[in-house]
Amino acid sequence: MKDLPDDLLGWDILLEPTMRRKWDGLLYVDVPLADAARRLRGRLVYLATPYSRQVIGNDGHWCPVRSTEFGIRAAMWACRLAGEGVTAVSPIVQAVEMVHCGAAGEPDPLDAEFWEKWCRPLLAKADAVVVPPIRGWQVSVGVWREAIEALATSRQVWLLKDDMGGRK
Repeated sequence: MKDLPDDLLGWDILLEPTMRRKWDGLLYVDVPLADAARRLRGRLVYLATPYSRQVIGNDGHWCPVRSTEFGIRAAMWACRLAGEGVTAVSPIVQAVEMVHCGAAGEPDPLDAEFWEKWCRPLLAKADAVVVPPIRGWQVSVGVWREAIEALATSRQVWLLKDDMGGRK
């Protein structure tokens, strides 16, 4: 959602009891994967995972090593969902491969406008948004916007519980 300021990551507000009641039936918080999977099987879900802020290196530039790391984390969750019978589309898994093989820096891995437009059709087709507990999800502008877009269009958002024993 373009009109959402980048500094407005209102997870704390969204997760307050009053707001959670507002989104009852749409927002599911701290849900074990198996429980979410029982409700999501047979539906297309959008796997919202952090990327942009997490892949900036110490020099302030995009870091291909961190990019690969966050692509693998997203792929692990896509694989876990598949193992539970859930069909998930993960823009980060595909985008990481695209930027690593891109010719002459195309597409730019940090071009937020490009990636938002690129992701929009995937998000629009998904029945629900799943947010796994990958480090950085709480401060990801992209994850926040995707979750708010889903809620605003009456689609479920599932914030998964960390049930991997720290292997995120």
